[in-house]
Amino acid sequence: MRFQEFKVVLTEAAKVGREYQHLEDLVFVDGSAGANEAADILDKLGNDASDVSIKWDGNPTVYWGREPDGQFVLVGKNGWGRNKSTSADDIKKFITSTGQGEDWREKFGTDMAGIFTIMEKSTPPDFRGYVYGDLLYHPGKPFQATKEGIQFTPNLVTYTVSTDSQLGKRIAKSKVGVVVHTQYDEFGSKDGTPIEDTQALNSNEVVVLGQTYVAHQPKVDTSHIKEIRSLTAKNGKTIDAFLAPVAGLSDMKNIIYTYVNQMSRGGKLGDLGSGFFDWLGTSKVSPNKQQKIAELNKQYPTALPAIFELINKIMAVKNNLIDQLDDASADVKATTKGEKGGEGYVALGSKTKLVPRHRWQPN
Repeated sequence: MRFQEFKVVLTEAAKVGREYQHLEDLVFVDGSAGANEAADILDKLGNDASDVSIKWDGNPTVYWGREPDGQFVLVGKNGWGRNKSTSADDIKKFITSTGQGEDWREKFGTDMAGIFTIMEKSTPPDFRGYVYGDLLYHPGKPFQATKEGIQFTPNLVTYTVSTDSQLGKRIAKSKVGVVVHTQYDEFGSKDGTPIEDTQALNSNEVVVLGQTYVAHQPKVDTSHIKEIRSLTAKNGKTIDAFLAPVAGLSDMKNIIYTYVNQMSRGGKLGDLGSGFFDWLGTSKVSPNKQQKIAELNKQYPTALPAIFELINKIMAVKNNLIDQLDDASADVKATTKGEKGGEGYVALGSKTKLVPRHRWQPN
């Protein structure tokens, strides 16, 4: 009994992915249960998409707020928990004096100093704690008024907001726009909670957005979901056995996670089902683990093909859903490199990402 307990500890599976998973990744994150969960989520989204919000592509990241004594602090991602900038000069000096003297630091430092001044004025004196978010526009990279609407491109995605909408009217009067995600009690904390109400953080000069929910209800072809469930029922036990941690190979799920991400980044999702072992041979996975994977594949030859088929089927339904949302009439429209659509959407209730990985390539 002691030996069996010790073996379980050695083969405990490592955590896979992030807090918000790509919907199709549930197949290998949680095996057959994950595949069925993905089908459940798609079923639900086809009837009720009220918890789906825009996945904003903001940049750069900022943290701001007030200390217990009311002192205002604003920092970038690298300053969080590292440099408590309490003035515009302070944050500029931190940015320009770190790194290796890159050319972009001078302008970035100047931009952040300007943002500091505006955000300090906008943040209520009685506010306490910190907020984390991503900038959408600011004086160093302002929005543009065009015939199509108000436009801004914080990173890879260009957003166009209707000038007649309530949001468009607010943006037109402002200087800084930021979409927020999390709030923290203390500087440098890693224990945050989702932000539910941003009203107190908004002012005439600063537009602070929380979750921006979609207004369109997409439709999902239930026959495709039945195919996903049927394939899962047929191959579920084999998939779970293949993914289960064994001595010397406790991270099979993470290996597939890395593979799918690299194929996505390389624009090779079309080869997902056939490229695994070619990729594995050139990967950083150790020879011993590669040998164990080969042995598992001989023992469960239908597991990997079923995993990748399920991923592709779930992505197909998800991508159709994304296309419907991208095509729908909305106050905010996104384009990437001139093509419709942005980074995608987030299904908040299930904590899953609806990202069009076939066309969205992050930096």
